[in-house]
Parts: sequence; C-alpha cells; structure tokens
Amino acid sequence: MPRALWTVWVLAAAISLSKEGAPDQAHSLSCDPTGVCDGRARSLNAIPPGLTAAVKSLDLSDNKITYVGNNDLQRCVGLKALRLGSNGVHTIEEDSFFPLRSLEHLDLSYNRLSNLSPSWFRTLSALKFLNLLGNPYKTLGETSLFSHLPNLRILKVGNSNPFSEIQEKDFSGLTFLEELEIDASNLQRYEPKSLRSIQNITHLILHMRQPVSLLEILGDLLSSVGHLELRDTDLNTFSISEIAVYETNTWINKLTFRNVKITDESFSELVKLLNYISGMLEVEFDGCTLNGLGKFRTPVLGTVKYLGNVETLTVRKLTIPNFFLFYDLSSIYSLTGKVKRITIENSKVFLVPCLLSQHLKSLEYLDPSENLMSEEYLENSACEHAWPFLQTLILRQNHLKSLEKTGEVLLTLKNLTHLDISKNNFDSMPENCQWPEKMKYLNLSGTRIHSLTYCIPLTLEILDISNNNLNSFSLILPQLKELYISRNKLKTLPDASSLPTLLVMRISRNTISTFSKEQLASFQKLKTLEAGGNSFICSCDFLSFTQGQRALAQVLIDWPENYLCDSPSHVRGRRVRTPGSRWLNATGQPWCPPRAAPFSCCSCSPGFCATISTACGT
Repeated sequence: MPRALWTVWVLAAAISLSKEGAPDQAHSLSCDPTGVCDGRARSLNAIPPGLTAAVKSLDLSDNKITYVGNNDLQRCVGLKALRLGSNGVHTIEEDSFFPLRSLEHLDLSYNRLSNLSPSWFRTLSALKFLNLLGNPYKTLGETSLFSHLPNLRILKVGNSNPFSEIQEKDFSGLTFLEELEIDASNLQRYEPKSLRSIQNITHLILHMRQPVSLLEILGDLLSSVGHLELRDTDLNTFSISEIAVYETNTWINKLTFRNVKITDESFSELVKLLNYISGMLEVEFDGCTLNGLGKFRTPVLGTVKYLGNVETLTVRKLTIPNFFLFYDLSSIYSLTGKVKRITIENSKVFLVPCLLSQHLKSLEYLDPSENLMSEEYLENSACEHAWPFLQTLILRQNHLKSLEKTGEVLLTLKNLTHLDISKNNFDSMPENCQWPEKMKYLNLSGTRIHSLTYCIPLTLEILDISNNNLNSFSLILPQLKELYISRNKLKTLPDASSLPTLLVMRISRNTISTFSKEQLASFQKLKTLEAGGNSFICSCDFLSFTQGQRALAQVLIDWPENYLCDSPSHVRGRRVRTPGSRWLNATGQPWCPPRAAPFSCCSCSPGFCATISTACGT
C-alpha cells in the first residue's frame, strides 16, 4: 500500500474510533411521542445536537452545560418549555433564543450568568414563566429586560449575594404578574417607585436579610400587590415610627412572614403596621422565631384598637427560645375582637387562656393542630363564654385521650358544628358521651379505636372514622349523609337500614370480599361509593353482577382501576372486569380462566360466557 494511502487510512480509522468512543449526547435524551424530552442529570456539557421542531419541552437541568450558542436551538421552533437550571452556563449568545417564538417557560436559574441581556427575550412574546434566580449578577442590567414580555405571569429574579440594587427601570413593561419572586437578600439600594410600575402583582415573594428600604417598598406596593410574602428577614430592630402612608384604599389583603425573626418590640411595630393597611384580611407567620417574652410595648398597642381589619391569623412552627419565661399575652387580648379564623399549628401550644378565649368574640374557626393540648387544659380554654360563635374546632394530633371528657369540656361551645379530633390516641370508646347539640361533623380518623358505640352523636351528617381498627359498623345514624371508613378491617358493607340518608360512602382498603346488586340497591340515596383496594373474590356471581350493572361506574368513583381480584389465586392481581371487556394476561393478550376455575362458563351468565368465548377464540 502506498505510504500516502496508508497515512490517510490510519487517520480515517483514528477518527472513526474517536467517534465511536465518544458518547452520543443526542441519545442522552429520552423523548416521548408528544415531544417531551428529558435530559436531566446526564452529565451533558453542551446542548445535544439534532434537535428539531418536534421537540415541545426540553429539560436539560442539572448538567454541566456552560455555553448556549446561536445555532444550538435554531430548529426548535415548536419549543414551549426550556429548562437549563443548575448548569454552569456563563455565556448565552445574543440570538440563542431568537427562533423560540412559541416558548412559554424558560428556566435559567442557578447558573453563572453575571450579565443579563434584553436581546435574549426580544422575540419571546409568548413567554409566561421566567426564572433567573441564583445567577451572580449585581443588577438587572442597564436597560429593561422584560419590555418585550407582555404575557409574562411568573418572574423570579435576584440572588443571595451580589444582587444589591433594584432600579426604577428594572420592571418596566410588566403590567400584571401572578407571581413575582425577588431574592434581594443583600439589598443595599432601592430606587423609589421601582415596583410601582407593575400595576398588579397577585403574589410577591421578597427575600431580605435586613429590612433595608422595606417601608419604601411597602409604600410602592400597597395599591398593586394582593399577597406580600417576606422571607428570611431579621426584623429584630424593625420600626415604623417614620412611616408615611398616603394610600387610603390598599389592595394588599394578605401578609406572610416566612422564616422571619421578631422581638417583642418589633411585634408591636408590626401590629401598628396592620392599621395602616386598610385592606389587610389575613396574616401568616410560618417558621418564625420570636426572641422575646411576650412583654409587648403597651403604650404602642394602646394606640391600636384592633389588628386592623385582619380576620384570619395563621401561625405555623413558631419557635420561642425562652418559652417557659413567656408572659400571658394579656396585653394583646383586646386586639383580637375582629379575628374570625385562627390557626396555630405545630407550635407547642398547650393552653389558650380562658380570658383570651373570652376576648375572641368573633372567632368562627380555630385550629391548634399538632400541639400539646390535653383535656385538662382544653377545659380551661373552653371556659364559660369562651369562643361564643365558634363553629369549627380542629384538635388534630394533640394529647387527647378520653372521648368522654373531650365531649364534656366542649359543651360550653353552643354553636360548634365541626369537630376534628383525629390522630389523638383514644383507643377505646365509652358507651355514651355528651356533645354540643349542634354537632354535624366529627373526625375520629387515626385514633386507634377498635369498636363503635353510641358515644357517636346521633346529630351527625358527616363521620370520618377511617384508618382505625374497626371490624364492623352497626350504628344507627338517621341523619348521616357522608361516611368515611376506609383503611379498617370491615368484611362487609354496613347495613343500609341504619343509614337511611347516606349519600357518600368511602370504604376502600378494608377486607371486603364481595358485594351484590341487592346490597347497593338497599342504599336508596347513595350517589358516591369508593370501595376499591379490598380483597375481592372474583366469583361468577360477583363478576356477573359487575357486568350487569352498566350504571356502576356512575356510583363507584374509583371503578375500575382500584378493583382487583384477590382470589382465586390464578387471577390474583387482575382487574375486576368491566362490561364487554376481556381478561388480559401480563403481556396484554386475551386470556381465559381455566375450565376448572370456580367461575367456568357452566355457572356464569350468558353475557359473561360470550365474553369468555370471544377471548378464548371458541
């Protein structure tokens, strides 16, 4: 072989081997027939080649992509969603997204973009979602990034460190956002009216370490934001003594503090703030820390009659480091008269003082779930004249142990209709109990009870006793409309004559083996039945019944997917058949039970035999 030809052959072979040894990144994508392509966490270092207009959704998050070029997405004209979050992208060429005129979702979060360019977005008029969080830019650029995005509804910008300035032009062109999240943890400067340009923001999430310019920002938002959420902020020194609010009609109706630190002094300032916001109806504290003793500033609170117009107060996972030195909160009792709904969840509450309960004159809903309430302390909380208009009480997952005592201490609540005492450990149920006379709803799920007595009030319309150890249900409840009794050990449906008004029954995941046409017909008013997940014996009678009831699917809300045969053994795990359907084997082929099966054609209805014959080809 001539030397030159040999050299060419060697080079060609080397190139071929190199190509074979390199991973084909295009094959790192898994795409379904609708054009949804998943390339997450595949160690890709570039956007895979060969992408076409057939790709509708492309997820390349959690890879090692550093560069997006003008030609990488050139043929993806049908793309609606592009996810490039958590890569190492530091450069995006100006026209990289130019062909993506149908793009609605773009995630560029947690990359290394130190500069943002408005040219990336100039053709993305259909874009609804844009996430730029976690990139190391200091500002949102010299010109408005979002002026070409009239349909944008969700926007996430900022980072925890370099981003330090919000400018007036930053949000120019945006008129309505369903959600705006700004990580301004290191905010140093806020240019006045920067957020006022957005006329309507349904939900604004603002991350701030310190409340720098918080009052200025709040002043710009009062007439444009529905729900303001403040996250990760130290409000220990917060004060509103210098606030000047000129808005008389504010749009903001909900204020959330998430992972925020508060002191006695700053809490008093927040109470004062609520009186400036006329439209405020709901306040929420989630995962917050109160570094105080409950010794609030009485002179400040003395100038405030109520908590503004707040009707709903929610507290979750509140931490009070000096909990056992805490005061009795008497200084704020007088502020609670307008509050209608209170949730204090998972905050180690063991007592609501009687005097506070008596001041809650408008309270209709109280939820101290996942706390330390016991019957002894509940008796003090539900004292005479306490919660006079309370209708719903949620005591889920507390330390209640006696149904009899619980019912007795709640007799003072003359208007109570809904009681949830689920996930307490009652174990046993006494023969008789006393309950408020208007009780309509009782939740005893997950309380370890193993039998029912007439401790259950006869006035109930809804009873939830799911997830217990019950093996029978024999109570007569003439007004009951809904019964939830799933995840027990019942072997049959309850007697319909005991439940003459029943409309809804959920009895899934028990040990029921069968039910008949006559049993269902006996529930004359039943409109909804959920009975899947039981241990059905697929006898001829049961299968013939399920075929003959064409209206069965209208009553059984989980039919047919949750109805599986438990026996005989050779059909265990197979779906109970629907009218006109066939038995299918594991590969989806028609299958016929053996003639020796208990439900062979000789004992089955003609319709069932016909289906069996068709499936078997006989």
